[in-house]
Amino acid sequence: MSDHRLSKNQKDALFILALLETKRAAKPVPVSAIRRMISQSRASDVDASNFRKGVRLLASRGFISLARRADLALVTELTRPGHHHAAKVYRERTGQEMDLPHERDEQITIFD
Repeated sequence: MSDHRLSKNQKDALFILALLETKRAAKPVPVSAIRRMISQSRASDVDASNFRKGVRLLASRGFISLARRADLALVTELTRPGHHHAAKVYRERTGQEMDLPHERDEQITIFD
């Protein structure tokens, strides 16, 4: 996997998704809620256009998955590669490891 440079908005989005996962929050998360949380933590608002581009880039790199709910709200959650990058951002900011419950991988064997 090649190493990608992440913008401040992208790192903030990954950090919030990681934080919500460690708190066992409901998934998927509305992108508008993530943008609102980032804006609250900064002195100025996050530019909507730049944020949207950053989120789309995270999705194109496979770090997050994007979907539309029935009410047409854009929602997101971390993918497996995204967990790796989000854990790195989480560790840099908190000094702790991202503690997640292990998920059982579905494996097909000849005995099933």
